Amino acid sequence: MVNLFDHYYLLIYLYMTTPEQVWVSDLTYIGKRNNLCYLSLITDACSKKKMEYYVAKNLNTQSCLKALKMALKQRMQNKLPSMHHSDRGLQYC
Repeated sequence: MVNLFDHYYLLIYLYMTTPEQVWVSDLTYIGKRNNLCYLSLITDACSKKKMEYYVAKNLNTQSCLKALKMALKQRMQNKLPSMHHSDRGLQYC
């Protein structure tokens, strides 16, 4: 069985040489308290390019998945292996 922490340590020692080798996910809130929205971002770790984003009114798993699925559709390096890394927050578990 693979330990979830092993993936994090693999990322630390991974030498990124090509775009789309590692994607990193993040969530943040935008707006004001009375009108909050949540931004799900997928970023390429090598090029720092924003691959995709999704804005939602709630902080649920579906919002993160929508951003990831949209990013996967425009992936150019389909033949190469890739890794998706998140902070393993509640939405990603």
